[in-house]
Amino acid sequence: MFLASIMAVSAFSVALTVKTGGAKGERKLKAAAGARQVAGLLRNYVTGDPNSAVIPGPGAGANSWSMDGGGVDDLSCADCYALDPGSHVLTGVLPGEFEAPPYNARVIYFVSVADTVGGRPVAAVSVTAAWEDP
Repeated sequence: MFLASIMAVSAFSVALTVKTGGAKGERKLKAAAGARQVAGLLRNYVTGDPNSAVIPGPGAGANSWSMDGGGVDDLSCADCYALDPGSHVLTGVLPGEFEAPPYNARVIYFVSVADTVGGRPVAAVSVTAAWEDP
């Protein structure tokens, strides 16, 4: 009977590990997809001129060169230029249940000016996703 109980506990332990491991993997996939989406959007801004009338981003008018709009919010600065140097924290990129508690997931990108070409700054951007595991 003791041996049977050890085997049952082991089986439940393996099942629980597989279940939680699968959920962690799913969160990593969602985060990676959100980071790729933001990196793709930011490619539109690299050669852009924030004073231009061309509107490449989700916003319109004064915030046409920002990440704000289309359900995406930049919590770091409202309606600022998407490639302003510094850290930008975005919501509205990842699925709602992942951005809500207990995960509080966010896509974060950091912009630094690496060089200038023809007098214009060239931004270096790194994109990550962060969340809390309960």
